Amino acid sequence: SAVTNRARGGGVINYFILMNYKLIFIFKVECAEYYPSAEIQFMNLANIHVIRKSFQSLRQLCALEIDTPNWYSLLEKTNWIQHISGLISASNIVVHAIVEKKRSVLVHCSDGWDRTSQICSTAQICLDPFYRTIEGFRVLVEKEWLTFGHKFGDRCGHGVGSDDSNERCPVFLQWLDCIYQLICQYPCSFEFSTSYLIKLAQHCYSCLFGTFLCNTLKERLENSIHDRTFSIWPFLSAPIYKNPLYQPNREKVLWPSSSVRSLVLWNEFYF
Repeated sequence: SAVTNRARGGGVINYFILMNYKLIFIFKVECAEYYPSAEIQFMNLANIHVIRKSFQSLRQLCALEIDTPNWYSLLEKTNWIQHISGLISASNIVVHAIVEKKRSVLVHCSDGWDRTSQICSTAQICLDPFYRTIEGFRVLVEKEWLTFGHKFGDRCGHGVGSDDSNERCPVFLQWLDCIYQLICQYPCSFEFSTSYLIKLAQHCYSCLFGTFLCNTLKERLENSIHDRTFSIWPFLSAPIYKNPLYQPNREKVLWPSSSVRSLVLWNEFYF
């Protein structure tokens, strides 16, 4: 991916060395010599095309008969849980750098509106108890996803000019799945329940609310989305979506396990 980005004019320097008749490729992102105090790490997260294929396999699997043999083996082959694991692991690296090493962190993917939003928002939820409240979660989604330009129109396939199926990918849904895993591991640390996440995931695609319409804040302003549609946030503020086990500030920092065996399939949503 790094080599491809460089060929397209991206910020990757790549070269190769012929050593003992073996061709060794070496590539870097950015110019490391320009950042003497920085440590550059690849998170090895799949792009939207891989995630889309994985999710399609998961949907097909969930549609099979209940008594399908080797069901969990088939689930493993979809790689969906593995992708969730990789995302949580990447977020843990960010949290560790900030909390333990007291270092600043810059996160970016190819364009900045998919994996960047996923990692940054997950890390902030782990770092700050405010974002585990209903109000804080709303602020986080509006900041990291809506204002910073995650392409909901293209990724969810609704709205004008969103006919390109190659642009579709459940990026936001994958992130909600990660938050579901965090709630499972820390059931008393979140003010909202898993039902809150389910409704958020459903209405991301339902178009009943204008919150997730369009690709950018600019498009929403040009189309007067805020004036012509209802927001989902008042709907989700109902008491039914609160977590009765919630204990404020129970853990200041969350350290979720990213191990595949610590993660579970989000049955309440996928079934």
